[in-house]
Amino acid sequence: MTQENKNLITNYSSAKFSWLKSGGNISHLYKVHNQVELNKLFSQNDIKTKSFLVIGNLSNTLIKDEGFKGIGIKLLGDFTNVQINSDHMLVGAAVLDNYLSKFCYQKSITGYEFLYTIPGSIGGNIFMNAGCYNQEIKDKLISVIYYDINQNKIFEKNISELQFDYRKGFQKNNTIILYGKFKISYKDQDYIKSLMKEYDIIRKQTQPQKVNCCGSIFKNPKNQSAWKLIKSSIDESFYNGPIKLSKTHSNFFENDPNISANSIDLFISKIQKRVKDKHNIILEKELRIID
Repeated sequence: MTQENKNLITNYSSAKFSWLKSGGNISHLYKVHNQVELNKLFSQNDIKTKSFLVIGNLSNTLIKDEGFKGIGIKLLGDFTNVQINSDHMLVGAAVLDNYLSKFCYQKSITGYEFLYTIPGSIGGNIFMNAGCYNQEIKDKLISVIYYDINQNKIFEKNISELQFDYRKGFQKNNTIILYGKFKISYKDQDYIKSLMKEYDIIRKQTQPQKVNCCGSIFKNPKNQSAWKLIKSSIDESFYNGPIKLSKTHSNFFENDPNISANSIDLFISKIQKRVKDKHNIILEKELRIID
């Protein structure tokens, strides 16, 4: 078996690894460990012309039941590393948020405590400008290092060149986020640990625990909270059944395993309709649904 074949998984089950435990298969998933493998993969003309999807922690992505017929990219190896330099951190796109937060605590680096409660990966964070507790990833980001598929080259863009906004990060077409360069500043470990604990307590009090769920379903409209709009627009039936909203937080799902992705998508549409009818506001999905 060639190394290339070892790095290929056919009919990859997204449901097996998704936080929602639902979703269709990815027809071809390629594991990529370094830039050499990435260049080699996209040097193939038949690969270059296909649609692609980078698979992170699947905490905020749902693939519809029909599956994804393009290629999936799973970053591993070099892209799971964190390197501290004199004035910045170089963080691989596959590094998990929770891991980076704990890593920073061990190194007395502050500013990343909020990541302790986010279930995604750094690449996904940069893609969507994730955040919580009045903080966003862009606040700490210096630059994005990415691979351009069309040019088969690595580029770097400074945050000042990018137009990050609420839940809108680096989303340049035909690119793959490889690394983020981040600011570093230092504080006492006790301070960092206390802040991580504080955020974790808030999360446990306000979000569902030990159930199949993802992050927020919808983005917050400007100056409004999606959960409040939802709660005031729906009836008790939305809090019961195999797919249901959490009574702890109405912008979170709780669903039984193996519920179809299409059923979840339909449930989302019903919520959107209720909010539109009640408030004349169209809620925009934060959960990425791929078909």
